[in-house]
Amino acid sequence: MNPFILYGGGKISFELPKDWNLLTFADLGSPQDLGDPADLTRRALENPIGCDPLRERISPSDTVAVLIEDLTRASPKKAVLTALLEELKRIGVVRENIRIVLALGTHRPLSPEEMETAFGRDLMSGYSFFNHDCRASDMVPVARLDTGREVKINRLVHEASFRIGIGSIFPHPMNGFGGGGKILFPGVADFESIFEHHLRYAFHERAGLGRLTDNPFYENVCAVARAAGLHFVVNSILDHTDRLCAVVSGDPVEAHLAGIRKCTGMISKAFPGKSDLTIITSFPYSEGPQIMKPLAPASMVTREGGTIILFADCSGNLPEPFIAALERFHRLHSNDLLKGMRDCFARNELIMEGAAIDFNMAAGMALTAQHAFRIIIVSRDIPREKVERMGFVYGSDMQEAFDLSKKGRPRPDVHIIPSGGILLPIL
Repeated sequence: MNPFILYGGGKISFELPKDWNLLTFADLGSPQDLGDPADLTRRALENPIGCDPLRERISPSDTVAVLIEDLTRASPKKAVLTALLEELKRIGVVRENIRIVLALGTHRPLSPEEMETAFGRDLMSGYSFFNHDCRASDMVPVARLDTGREVKINRLVHEASFRIGIGSIFPHPMNGFGGGGKILFPGVADFESIFEHHLRYAFHERAGLGRLTDNPFYENVCAVARAAGLHFVVNSILDHTDRLCAVVSGDPVEAHLAGIRKCTGMISKAFPGKSDLTIITSFPYSEGPQIMKPLAPASMVTREGGTIILFADCSGNLPEPFIAALERFHRLHSNDLLKGMRDCFARNELIMEGAAIDFNMAAGMALTAQHAFRIIIVSRDIPREKVERMGFVYGSDMQEAFDLSKKGRPRPDVHIIPSGGILLPIL
C-alpha cells in the first residue's frame, strides 16, 4: 500500500522517490466503531474511576458547575453533556442549580450562534451557558503556583458546591496530555496566572508531548485543580482519526491517568530512530495557530538540521497578527531564534502582545522548530507570501516540497506521520 496523509477531510496517497529510504509509515490502522457517544458516557458515569458515582456524591440541593471545553477539539460535547445532564436530573438537581461554563482559558468567547451549533437549541434554551472571561474583575483566589503567583478562578465555578469538568484526552505538547485538571486550570482561571504558568513552564526541559513525570507544567495544573476543588471529570478519548473511542469518568487525577493509558495504547507508534526528513500533517488541527502543534511530534523524530514537510490544512483563520509577530521576531532574532524566544519569555514578555496565550505558545513552538529544522509548509489555504513571512519555506504541492527537500539531503531516511496532531512517537 502506498503511504498517505490525512488532509482536508480525506486521504492523499503518494509515492516517495525511489532512492528515498522509508523508515516509518506511522499509520495506526482503521478506526473502530465503538458505539454511541451518549451510551459510552452513560457507561462511564456508572463506572467512575477512583471515586463513587455521582448519585452518591451529589444531592438535589447542590449547585453544580459544569466546565466544558471549547470548539478547538472534535470531542462529541453535546452528547457527553446531554448524558451528564440526564444523570443530574435523575439525581434530582434542578436546572436552575446547574451552570455550564465554557472553559476558554484565554481563548475568545463563543457567540450564541456558535454555542447553539455546538450544543443544540434545546440545551441552550433549557440551561444557563456562560463564556469564561479570564480578565473578569470578580474572580476568586483559590491557590498559588509554585512560583508564588496567586491563581483566581471564575466566580460562578467557585460558588458551586460541586464542580464537574468535561474535556478530552489527546497528546499535548506541554501538559503531556489534554484532559483532567486542565479544564479548570487554565480553563477557568485568570489571565495573569495563566500567563506566568505558560511562560515559565511551556518550554521547560521536562515539559513535552506525552510526558507527565517531573513535568512542572502538568504538576502545577494538577495542584491548582486539586486546591480549587475540581470534584469529577468526564473525559473523551479520541483516536488517530479524531473520533471518539472511549469515555472515562471519575477522580480528576486517577480517571485522567486511566484515560491516558487507554489513549497511549491506541495512538503510540514506535520509531526506530530519527529521520533526515519527516512528512507530517496538521490533522486534526485546522484552526489558525493550532496547526503548529504537530511540529512537536515531528521534532521528536527528526534529526537536528533535518527537514520537516508540514501539510497544513488551515481552513480556520490564520490571523495576520500571528504572521506579523513571527515575521518581526525573525527580523529581530535571526541569529538565534531559540535564545530570542527564551529570553523573551524569561522577561515575561509575549511574542504577540495583546494576543491569547495559546497564540504565543504556538509561535514559540514554531520558532523552536525553526531553530532546529528546515520546515517546508504545503497548504491549500496559506499563500506563499504568508508562509515565507513566518520564516517557513513554501511548497506549492507535494512534488515541489520533495524537490526542495532534496537540496538538503538527496537520499534521505524518511518518516511519514499521517495524523500529526494525534500521534505519540516513541523512540
